[in-house]
Amino acid sequence: MYEIEHRALLTDESYKTLADKLAHEATLLGTDDKEISYYIFPDKLLKVARNISKGTGKLSLKLNTLGAGSSFQEFEVLFPEDSFETMKSICERISTPDQVISGTQKRTDYKYKEVEIALKWSEDWGYHVEFEIMIPDLSGKDAADTHIAEVAKALSVTLMTEEEVGAFLAEVRSKKKDGL
Repeated sequence: MYEIEHRALLTDESYKTLADKLAHEATLLGTDDKEISYYIFPDKLLKVARNISKGTGKLSLKLNTLGAGSSFQEFEVLFPEDSFETMKSICERISTPDQVISGTQKRTDYKYKEVEIALKWSEDWGYHVEFEIMIPDLSGKDAADTHIAEVAKALSVTLMTEEEVGAFLAEVRSKKKDGL
């Protein structure tokens, strides 16, 4: 499966406006708060997540990096929540990532016009939103990108370009390396 994903940064006000609109027009999928550790490599992203809201855990491998395109081949394995620390330890010992970034993410998930939308807040990103469509192969990528852009526009959200995502993440990674 491939995840087609786009992001946008939000202000406190635009976050509240979007949350209100989605509450009235979208299907609420639920609260999805997570504790996450990201293992960042030059060509991939490994993520270990404890889903605080659902009491579950998930290991995800994305075979691309954020800011290097909107499509990610993704592999996921679910695990019991009480194995979260063990999974992090395994990931820390099997390879040496360029960087590890950990934190808590507050999020609410919706489905709107066949697009999964996650309204999020995290220390590193602040208020932001993620639009996602899963497709079986890349032949549907252009259609998925177009559909996400149309949905974002209908919701008055300006999507970040890949260059903007890359620059933003470089700034986050630099702050984390500097201990800020």
